[in-house]
Amino acid sequence: MMPLSSDFSVLMSVYKNDNPEHLSIALNSIYQEQTLKPQQVVIVADGELTLEQLSIISNFTKSVNNDVVKFVQLPQNRGLAKALNEGLTHCRYEIVARMDSDDIALPSRFYKQIHYMATNPDVDVCGTLIDEIETDSGEYISTRRVPLTHNEIKIFARKRSAVSHPSVVFKKSKVLAVGGYPLFRKSQDFALWSLLLVNNAVFANLDEVLLRMRTGRDLMARRGLSYLKYEYQVMLFQRKIGFITTAEFIQYASIRTVFRILPERFKKMLYAVVRKKQG
Repeated sequence: MMPLSSDFSVLMSVYKNDNPEHLSIALNSIYQEQTLKPQQVVIVADGELTLEQLSIISNFTKSVNNDVVKFVQLPQNRGLAKALNEGLTHCRYEIVARMDSDDIALPSRFYKQIHYMATNPDVDVCGTLIDEIETDSGEYISTRRVPLTHNEIKIFARKRSAVSHPSVVFKKSKVLAVGGYPLFRKSQDFALWSLLLVNNAVFANLDEVLLRMRTGRDLMARRGLSYLKYEYQVMLFQRKIGFITTAEFIQYASIRTVFRILPERFKKMLYAVVRKKQG
């Protein structure tokens, strides 16, 4: 039986390059297919969208109660962090579920996460395991496993993101209290988790796959030296807020540098090994 208080918002950002078909599937998965439906879906247009995307959003809005969808149009592309921060200000409810515009929420996702948050009021951020799938075909690649308990998450998060961003449900007040998403172009979620952990937020991950994420097999291989500068920025931020030490910064920066300069075929091999270990 669900607890009485199960009101929550879903927060999604859409960019003009996002695949319209994937957007339609994502929207359908967060409402029509959910056993527990959100009371609000906030969709932020991060700059001008295509006519096809706008049509999909319009049709989705018409298919649900008109009170459900809040469409927020940004005049120009400002990046995911700024788009999500703007969207947060329009979320009516304390509990906010993140969703990316190309992923697929499994039918019991919200029921299980919202129930968990309601029965564990000390938890501020709740993620899940995710299945990584091929971008176009949707073919299963691997399951991304993450630590489950707060202490495990806090230790793991010093090296890598311990929470899969599009699977997350969090308390809006906790995120707003630290200033929202830090304004990085990439890895803004990793920076936010670090900032929340430094400010004593409590984390948990459910030991169940509740989201399918379109990553493609070459995700890590595509991230070369150009991506490294974004990782450095986040690591410097983590050092500045005291989440990692100077020694840890040097260690993690060195590891990432070596990985990013590897030839693509070696990166693919290493990532395949990591995925195999994850299950």
